[in-house]
Amino acid sequence: MGYETPATDDEIKTAVIDRTREVAIADGDPVSEQLLEDVCVEDGVVTFTVAFERLNRTLSERLTEQLRGAGLATTGVEHVRVEAADADAPESGLPVTGVGSLIAVGSAKGGVGKTTVTAALARALDESGLDVAVFDANVYAPDVPDLLGAAGPVQTTPTGRPEPVVADGIEVVSMELIADDGPVAWRGAMVHDVLKDLLGNAPWSDRDVLLVDLPPGIGDAVYTIVQQAPLDGALLVSTPTDAGARATERTGALFTANDVDTIGVVPNMVAPEDTDNGSDSDGDSEVAGPFDATGDDLPDEIQEDASETIDPIPFDPALRDPTTSSFANPSTPGEAAIAKLADAVAAFAAGDDGPQVPDDAVDLRGLPAETAAQQTLTELALRDEFGVLLRHDPDELITTLEDSLGSATPTLTRANVVDLERDGWLVELQFDHDSTAVSESPA
Repeated sequence: MGYETPATDDEIKTAVIDRTREVAIADGDPVSEQLLEDVCVEDGVVTFTVAFERLNRTLSERLTEQLRGAGLATTGVEHVRVEAADADAPESGLPVTGVGSLIAVGSAKGGVGKTTVTAALARALDESGLDVAVFDANVYAPDVPDLLGAAGPVQTTPTGRPEPVVADGIEVVSMELIADDGPVAWRGAMVHDVLKDLLGNAPWSDRDVLLVDLPPGIGDAVYTIVQQAPLDGALLVSTPTDAGARATERTGALFTANDVDTIGVVPNMVAPEDTDNGSDSDGDSEVAGPFDATGDDLPDEIQEDASETIDPIPFDPALRDPTTSSFANPSTPGEAAIAKLADAVAAFAAGDDGPQVPDDAVDLRGLPAETAAQQTLTELALRDEFGVLLRHDPDELITTLEDSLGSATPTLTRANVVDLERDGWLVELQFDHDSTAVSESPA
């Protein structure tokens, strides 16, 4: 096959993909077999994102070498990286990737305006400059798309993952954007499978915050997410009624029992002192009697595990359509209250970041151990000091690097290990082309 000399990154990418189609794997090539999640080219570096979970160890190593060869054989490519499609998936029963903070919004009581709060909060966080996503976990009555103006259908990536719909910069995934055949009688196992497919497999694109709008009650969907998803925190929503408070207390107890931090309790649809009642866009018809200015009328039992005291959100017709509201410059009491809630959530998310990972760290999570070591060695062509992200034992990588390099140069002179908890390990490496020093033990 003849090749024209590529000039731009897009042209190089096209040329790389053409060469990749010549790589023999299984009964076809990596593209036709849907093993490539993505191919990215930037400044002479091509990055292949591979669905390694579908390959055994031998095929993984073989494919990695073939992709590296195909990339380097393309004019304009100076370096090749290989990453796993589920690289940043935390080790949990329902892993979620591409998200900084995963926050659930819940209440066992229906009609408390939880979905309206979620949608408005998403808009407020977005207006504050954060990258936001919303997952609608209510498989029975999904309402999030209507409130955020999201229109389907959901598309799939080359490897079959559900691509989030983007609505004014906010990524959204919901059954409403997929199911066109009316109501479905979901059973427990079906609920678990659909949540794992939609929430766990969606390729969220580096979102600072992902809000999960839980359905009312404490059923299969709620238990699946609270017990298996890597939640960082939760918001509880309650109306100023005894029934709302009791339901909120039950939901809060579920979060606490599963070690999910409660950010705060949101008193919603709070009437002004001179108003007897109100109603929410979700169709709630309860009387929403007034809380005081700080929400202290909420029972102590549902506040005791909360890290923040959330100001009440008054009943405000402006919140019925969050897409027309302004939270950066609020003009109504409801918009102002949501803006303050967004500040509290943003502060929680910022404090939940953990150790800072260098932007140029090489992501080796999800790669077979031998492939990860080989990828690390290839990085020496570009630099002598860099960090790598791992899911497996970092000592194994360090030992492999020392054995591979032996007494020759370059020499591994520093290997500092940082525990990223659920996100794996950061190994800060330094090599010396002149020194014969022995690498340090991991910290």
